[in-house]
Amino acid sequence: MIVAIALVLTGLYLALFGDAWGPWAFELLPDSKLGSWVELIVPFLPMAFIGAGAVLYSRNNIEQETK
Repeated sequence: MIVAIALVLTGLYLALFGDAWGPWAFELLPDSKLGSWVELIVPFLPMAFIGAGAVLYSRNNIEQETK
């Protein structure tokens, strides 16, 4: 459960402070051949963390209810 909460909080941090990490991430992308494809995924990174945390949290709750 702590991992799920940490993932959600990390996703919220990434969403709220995107100006801090976003430009740095986009500066790394032009150097790679896959940069144009990865550039499409970077804005959704906070949602991926939040979604993964939500899945882990709900899975943990379901496992506790079945015990």
